[in-house]
Amino acid sequence: MSTPVILEDLQAAFPGWCIWRSSAGRLWATRNGRHLTDEEIKRGLYRTIDADDVTELAQQLRDQEGLES
Repeated sequence: MSTPVILEDLQAAFPGWCIWRSSAGRLWATRNGRHLTDEEIKRGLYRTIDADDVTELAQQLRDQEGLES
């Protein structure tokens, strides 16, 4: 997958996440309606992640998808 360049692209690429930019300019993503089990958390899954830019957030989202499979 190529790296999304704008938030709309990022949201389309990762529909299971709600993605936004904070007033401080930091990017955030939280899972849409998915509650993680203790076991999933132990495996490294997160409910919410943050990043400095779109590229970094996209990589974290791909990493989260990899941990889910």
